[in-house]
Amino acid sequence: MSLLIRSLFAATLAVSASTALAATQDNARPVGPTLGDIARQAEQQGPAIQLPAAGNLPTIGDVAKQQEAQAKAAAAAAANSGCTRPKVPGKLPDGKTATEQEMRDAQIAVKAYVSQSEAFNACLDKLVKASLDRITAREYLALIQQYDLTYSAMQIFAERFNVQLRAYRARTGDTGNSQ
Repeated sequence: MSLLIRSLFAATLAVSASTALAATQDNARPVGPTLGDIARQAEQQGPAIQLPAAGNLPTIGDVAKQQEAQAKAAAAAAANSGCTRPKVPGKLPDGKTATEQEMRDAQIAVKAYVSQSEAFNACLDKLVKASLDRITAREYLALIQQYDLTYSAMQIFAERFNVQLRAYRARTGDTGNSQ
């Protein structure tokens, strides 16, 4: 959100500066606000706001519950639109004791999971783009949260497999070039 505010401020500065430059002729006073005017406005204190009583503030637990509820609602909306989140494959084999076939089967499962996760995120992208004019900011953020959660889970699972694969290769002396 801070980036958005900074971008809007920068855009305002650019527009105001171009207006001021275009309006100045023969050292006449600029028509629009100058950069100094805009900078002074940014430095002014805003109106004092009344903070809610400490008892009315949500706790971290309340915020977490609300986010979880929003994520579930977004997941339901995504599921209703045909986007199906992939299930994480079962337990990965232990690279210190696994056979070559177990590691190959795990690799196939991981690649399938990554592919399904990417398809789910692509589906969410299409859903968001198709319904930008109909969804609220909260729904949009919940869908983006689903996207981020899927992406993070995909990265974590793939990295866990890579850790086991490195352990397997260290144990067997396999360099991975024979595939």
